[in-house]
Amino acid sequence: MKAVNEILNNKDKIKFAFSKAAKSYDTLALFQKELAEELLNSFVLPLTTYHSPLTTIVDIGCGTGFLSYGLANKFPDADIFGCDISHDMLKVASCKLQVARDKKIHLITTDGEILPCKNKTFDIAASNLTYQWIGNLEGSFKEAHRILRPGGIFIFSTLAPETLKELRYCYAEASAKFNKDGLPPFMDFSEKKAIQSVLESVGFKNISIETWKMMKTYPDMWALLKTMKSIGAGNPFKDGDKSLARGSILKKMAEIYEDRFKTQDSRFKTDNLQLTTHNCIYATYEVMFVKAVKL
Repeated sequence: MKAVNEILNNKDKIKFAFSKAAKSYDTLALFQKELAEELLNSFVLPLTTYHSPLTTIVDIGCGTGFLSYGLANKFPDADIFGCDISHDMLKVASCKLQVARDKKIHLITTDGEILPCKNKTFDIAASNLTYQWIGNLEGSFKEAHRILRPGGIFIFSTLAPETLKELRYCYAEASAKFNKDGLPPFMDFSEKKAIQSVLESVGFKNISIETWKMMKTYPDMWALLKTMKSIGAGNPFKDGDKSLARGSILKKMAEIYEDRFKTQDSRFKTDNLQLTTHNCIYATYEVMFVKAVKL
């Protein structure tokens, strides 16, 4: 387990990053929106065939409400509670709520590890791409277990270890070429076995984990990093701003990325609407869709 001070420090950084990204999040977080739709349509909706009527649902780490509003559309009679550590994210979600006055969505500024909800409150606890940013998985999974009713379902998506493996490779190779020691480690993501083990340790049963891999293209490595930063996803190099300030490692990484992980993208159109092919770089995203039951 991480030291308490490190966890709290990470929380502050995450809160700041997502708060800073709040105003532009809906426009730029296309991957997060895509995953929220997959989680809802492919994993949450099938539950309704054998689950009793869903009356209370919580969206943990709701951001600007991609999943919360999807849940409200699919389950109009249910009370939806959206929780997020960033009040600025919730302010954006609240603006959308003012437009959709018929939606029963309640927004709460809180940490996923400390949910201000009574025991056995919810039929479903759902979350989209949140838990990879939470340092204390055991504590946060305990909270999800606590607030679920018996038979309640915990269902979420989270990034898996192969996410950004190309960027990780470039970082390692560039560091070796410059013979740099003591650089901050690259961000990591929990293994499937680790997720399952923690869920079991806090009392969840009937755990199923489905893994998907997706490829995304970007004009270059700089565009990939800019996209990550603009949606609050953070610096992939833990505490790396100072160590990488000189830029030599990043420049070498960009060269390696262009050489090793180049592809072609023909989605672009010219003024005369003819498709053109552009050289791009690609990035792997590995996502786990997890379902667990509180018996």
